[in-house]
Amino acid sequence: MSLYWRHLLLTIVLAGAAGYGGVWMGARHLASPAPSPPMLPSVVSDLTSRGLQGITPAQEAKLNAIAGRYSARRAELRHSITAANFELANALGEEMSMGPQTQASIERLKNTVGELQKATVQYVLDLRDALNAEQRSVFDAKVVEALMTDPR
Repeated sequence: MSLYWRHLLLTIVLAGAAGYGGVWMGARHLASPAPSPPMLPSVVSDLTSRGLQGITPAQEAKLNAIAGRYSARRAELRHSITAANFELANALGEEMSMGPQTQASIERLKNTVGELQKATVQYVLDLRDALNAEQRSVFDAKVVEALMTDPR
């Protein structure tokens, strides 16, 4: 084997080892990204299921009924959002511009997402109405904290 080929082989082996070492060090020593903060519905659900003190059986029944209605409505709206996304994709596929079909699809999607936002806010307010004053203050603080947390 000539000197050229030996040097080339040595360079390849050293480059591979350096690359492997860099990946290994990076995986072991770099901090993992911070977990994203919980979304409002999950914060509210945690609060009402185990985070509030002194929930009476009557309150629990009312909270469960509210959560059941919201869950059904949210599923319905999420399905509508998925359908609106498909509609938008089809409109873009046909027009490939901001034509009338695309704009109408965007409006439908925007309205449906807005309905989900309204339903979520109404859910929070309905739950709040089922709580006593002490429970409301804890609930309100957690809701505000969840809404003010940057999701990134």
